[in-house]
Amino acid sequence: MTTQLERPPTSGEYEEIFFDINSSWRGQNWNYVLFTTSSGYKWVGHFRNQETTNFKLAELPSKSIACIISGGHGYIVDIEKKEKLIDLEQDMILDLVSDDKANCFYISTYWSISRVDENFNEIDVDLPIGPDGIFFTKRTDRKQFLKLEEIGADLKTNYDYYIDLDKRVIEKNITPSSNT
Repeated sequence: MTTQLERPPTSGEYEEIFFDINSSWRGQNWNYVLFTTSSGYKWVGHFRNQETTNFKLAELPSKSIACIISGGHGYIVDIEKKEKLIDLEQDMILDLVSDDKANCFYISTYWSISRVDENFNEIDVDLPIGPDGIFFTKRTDRKQFLKLEEIGADLKTNYDYYIDLDKRVIEKNITPSSNT
């Protein structure tokens, strides 16, 4: 239902809708997403970057909802209605995954993870350590593995934790860590 485009579409090719940031922004950089509704109608959303250049996209196909991270800013969009439902409160978002079974998204920053529930509440997930960068890696069954970066005397990358998507908590992997 969603695909990132590398450049803006040709004028007139698709209906285009602009999603801007309600707060201050620092540039004219945009990301572009091609959406396809359940009836096959295609339209393009333009999403302004806030401060960084990262772009992430995840969707809940059963709800026809997508979450777009554009330059650290989060947008929740109704694909069928072609409208923004909410801007996420959390800024400086690094990574994003969806959990269609639980109808939620998980977002990460340098120091936190939040679950965005089906009512778009951003609920903090307790972390067992204090990381300096959190990224989602592979998913196995109902375990969403994490890559935690820790800056100290040496940059350390920790792959020892995962989110139990059923319990909605972070647990330590009991098997030896490998670059999951």
